[in-house]
Amino acid sequence: MKPDNMIPSHHPSDALLIDYAAGSLEPGRLLILGVHLGACAACRDVVALAESVGGALLCELPAAEMAPDALARAMARIERPPAPSQAPNATTPQDWIRVPADVALAAKRHRRWAAPGVWVAPVSGRARGPRSYLLRVGAGMSVPRHTHAGVELICVLKGAYTDRGEIHGPGDFAENDDTVEHTPRVTADGECICLIAADNALIPRDWVGRLFQPLVGI
Repeated sequence: MKPDNMIPSHHPSDALLIDYAAGSLEPGRLLILGVHLGACAACRDVVALAESVGGALLCELPAAEMAPDALARAMARIERPPAPSQAPNATTPQDWIRVPADVALAAKRHRRWAAPGVWVAPVSGRARGPRSYLLRVGAGMSVPRHTHAGVELICVLKGAYTDRGEIHGPGDFAENDDTVEHTPRVTADGECICLIAADNALIPRDWVGRLFQPLVGI
């Protein structure tokens, strides 16, 4: 079965979906939610409902006074020629769920092998603070035991991993924070590639993780 035909079984919270509909998420989180929504019709319905409710609430607000030249400025923007497209020229790999072009491009241009069976590719952000990145882990391998400083959002693009008794496959979404200490393991039937947004670097909980983290840089 192709990834786009698979139905995700793990979803974002309603609070996250409402924040997505309201446009209040920071870029990394917005990216992860958007990729999950591309694979999940059920969550798209929740977002559509939230947008409808938000629109209805806006209609209840008193009208705001506009500047005298507001219409002229709006028309000038509409009539302005569009800027030349600078969209990255990259397509989603055939065995992934659909991702934006800049994510596919990051996998091609920025992929760095960090350990046998493991590569990482930064998508946005810096080494410290919020960032998004791709992580590939080989079949049957585990990520060393760790916890988190802040929130980590994950969307599986290819393959599957197990975590605390649950299997996460293509399109599935996960949210982890400092209350979670875990050792995700990729299933034995193939590599797993995830798109991740994290507030900060992982916090290793064993010596393997302390050796692993500087090599991988996440």
